[in-house]
Amino acid sequence: MNILEAKNIKKNFGGVVALSGASLTCHEGRITGLLGANGSGKSTLSKIIAGAYAPDAGEIVYLGKTVHYKNPYEAKRHGIGMVYQNLSLVPELTVWQNIVLGDERNHGYFLDDDSAREKSIHIIKKLWPKLNIEGRVYELTPGEMQVVEIAKAVSRNPKLLILDEPTAALEEAQVASLFKLMRELAATGVAIIFTSHRLWEVVEICDDLTIFRNGENVAEMDFSKDEKNLQKIIFYITGSQEEAGIAKTCAETCGDVRLSIRNLNLGATLKDISFDLKKGEILGIGGLAGQGQQELMLALAGNFRKVACEAEIDGQPIRLTKPSNAIKHGIMLVPGDRQLEGLFSAHSVFSNLIFPKIGLEKNFVIPHGKLRKECEQIVGILALKTAGLDVPVSTLSGGNQQKVVIGKWLGLETNVLLLSDPAKGIDIGAKNDLYSYIIGEARSKGMSVILYASDSKELIEYCDRLLIMYEGTVVSTLDTEEITEENIIRASMCIEDE
Repeated sequence: MNILEAKNIKKNFGGVVALSGASLTCHEGRITGLLGANGSGKSTLSKIIAGAYAPDAGEIVYLGKTVHYKNPYEAKRHGIGMVYQNLSLVPELTVWQNIVLGDERNHGYFLDDDSAREKSIHIIKKLWPKLNIEGRVYELTPGEMQVVEIAKAVSRNPKLLILDEPTAALEEAQVASLFKLMRELAATGVAIIFTSHRLWEVVEICDDLTIFRNGENVAEMDFSKDEKNLQKIIFYITGSQEEAGIAKTCAETCGDVRLSIRNLNLGATLKDISFDLKKGEILGIGGLAGQGQQELMLALAGNFRKVACEAEIDGQPIRLTKPSNAIKHGIMLVPGDRQLEGLFSAHSVFSNLIFPKIGLEKNFVIPHGKLRKECEQIVGILALKTAGLDVPVSTLSGGNQQKVVIGKWLGLETNVLLLSDPAKGIDIGAKNDLYSYIIGEARSKGMSVILYASDSKELIEYCDRLLIMYEGTVVSTLDTEEITEENIIRASMCIEDE
């Protein structure tokens, strides 16, 4: 049975064509992968189905009837739930309060908090049992916040569940729990639309695929009949026969140390961390979720005044107690949460790209002409899809917003680039472009890189060395040949070699 048919949907935003005749069919009890490059129209169609946008043309048939939902609340009442890329949580409320927000039940004159807690516990046990439902959302990690957002959508018992990049902020164990829940929901007849730029996730969890390019369908695949051919999928997404990923090139052995860290400590969070980072080296940070990796990245960027360590860059002592010190010495951070830490969403693409450079200008007058040319080059390098430099960055797709976060550092003299999940929400083609650029800068100009990625495949593919963290300290170092999935898992779980 078809739960949903979206037929010949068209949507323009000003002069930008988002959808030019896209169609999508979802079946009862099946998980449909919706794939495409950034800006191909995936999120736009999902929001139209969920009532957030109105289509300019086309027809939405849901449960056999043509529907015209005026807002997401109306769609939710009819059984359509959606997890958006941008979270809709209230930070000051607890986990359980966020899950039932907008769907509360009364007990007499009062809200029925007991049943709300029971409902929340039931869902959280399936998604991430260690999560405390009484904790405030602002205390959670990005991955835990994403779990709450998913639980919120699932709690409404939807007939159609739309998951738009739900795994971008999740660690591997959280992804596994989500997939288990998705299979359980599908077994009860729920139709699920799943969008992810991690192709291995799509191939593992989806029953069929619809692939968009430039706002329209280019392919459909049914995995009960069609082969799970990654190269074919990549061809449909990008329109080219490029290989998935890029060839791994290792840094030449070099005795020059770019960054030296000794005995880095931060309360009970980070303990006695020491390492050397060589010029042109790509050093990975891995391990299980929540072992201090993101805190280490923030500490290296000078975000914690109480951090204690001995640090040198190019042999010169440096105090990593405030961001300005790090930036002055060429240590630049691409943060893991673009909305909270990386963007001024209401401002233009141009303003976001030039923001780090303004404080470095020695002249009283900002050279707008020069900076615009630099920004245009950055747009080209990262294949950033935008209607122009002056549009608000909030109008871009999630992946293109992430490119802006990265792009604002590209015009500066960077000694150490700190990358915290830089490819989150970026399609396969853009990911290759991004890492090709970063590796090129590292190999040709000696820029050093520290990379934390929730997807271990990125660490395997791009890193020269890998530090494994456990409970706030480095427990293992893997050299190039040792960086394999098995070794990462063994080191992350502190399993000794037999």
